[in-house]
Amino acid sequence: MSAATAPTTYAPPILWAAARALISTIFALFGEPSAIAALHTHRQSERRLLLKWLRAGEALMRHLLLIEAAHYAKPNTRPLLRAPRKRTRRLMTFEAANPEDWRVSFRCLLDRPALRQAQGSRATNTDRGLSLSKAGGRKRPSREERWCSDHWPKPKFYSAWPLAERAEAMLRAFNNPEPYARRLARRLHATPHRATSLTRHPPNLPHVIDEFPRLSEEALAARRRFESG
Repeated sequence: MSAATAPTTYAPPILWAAARALISTIFALFGEPSAIAALHTHRQSERRLLLKWLRAGEALMRHLLLIEAAHYAKPNTRPLLRAPRKRTRRLMTFEAANPEDWRVSFRCLLDRPALRQAQGSRATNTDRGLSLSKAGGRKRPSREERWCSDHWPKPKFYSAWPLAERAEAMLRAFNNPEPYARRLARRLHATPHRATSLTRHPPNLPHVIDEFPRLSEEALAARRRFESG
């Protein structure tokens, strides 16, 4: 894991040190991205624990990138948002042993409308499933099957690749934060109200780093710079 160089960073070095310590802890507990991907699958309990740590690391990086982005001046030209482009799907293969070849991107601004739309779609599918069940489209499990599922539930397995890719994206943002911060600055100068989402964090983040009060203070100050124009 490389260190962020001083000439390209503006956040206090102690905050970057906290990020290094947290990412190192995540990799010590669960392995580096290549090791996570090599597992191929993991159980629900393992996924839940890794996801908890990974969300804390991603939130920490969003705070740091917000602080970095606040030091880039607003362009003199009128900010224009790039229109969404239609992408052509291509079949791509990746090897767990070569994470540098993975096509990953660290997401700073989460697409909340798309998330709400996906949740609405899942709710619709659930309602549709219930209606099919009532109409007799699905067989109701017997009493014995329900008892067995309660006492001996089948273990659930999930692909390890999505979380491995998120870990690799987080690592790349830490190793080279400047392009991420510059891109984030352009987007926040165009839509400053979205800076609010960057200061959100999971409940466990204050407990896994020692410098959370300093981090929160610096991030809020950076957010106010964008919101004040």
